Amino acid sequence: MKTFTSLLVFCFSLPLVAQNLTGRNPVNISSEPTTIEEFKSLQSNLAATPEGGAAILVLAISLYGKNQDLGRKAVTLSVLSKNRQKSTKPTAVDGVDLGGSDLYLLGQLDKYKMLSNGYWKGAEPSNGYTPSLPLTVETYTNPYSGDESTGKLKLFVATRGASSFRPVSVEKDTDGLWRAKEMSSLFVGMMPAK
Repeated sequence: MKTFTSLLVFCFSLPLVAQNLTGRNPVNISSEPTTIEEFKSLQSNLAATPEGGAAILVLAISLYGKNQDLGRKAVTLSVLSKNRQKSTKPTAVDGVDLGGSDLYLLGQLDKYKMLSNGYWKGAEPSNGYTPSLPLTVETYTNPYSGDESTGKLKLFVATRGASSFRPVSVEKDTDGLWRAKEMSSLFVGMMPAK
């Protein structure tokens, strides 16, 4: 049993060593918002840090898996403001919507259903991507992540659904909150649930 436990710890530690990663503060979310106003309130509290900005994006992806309208608006608010486009469509939030390439990424969520829960701590293929509670996002940096003091940072979001953690570049937006600038790796498929 001791050998099995050591092997299990080694297997889950391998991505950290291979990617030369250093842990950031985990972000806990006690409950998922049910309205865009609740999402905005949570975002204003959590996205004051780079890892909070990444966690808000993970939350938005998770919301999309349950409620596409709310999730799309949440993803829109999770993206850097200069990457959004003005819109009067019903899908817009606060007069803005996702730009073309970011909009394409939402289609990946429809294609890969496991993505909506795949970035929460405890979610893995063997348990059908069921997260632990409270909902927790773990992020890491590497030697090439940049310097937080510049207002730009590349983080790696932990997942047990892939062989390596997924990068997301976040920047401090004009309102002081951290939002995703480049997030395409979070929308790539994962191992299917077992």
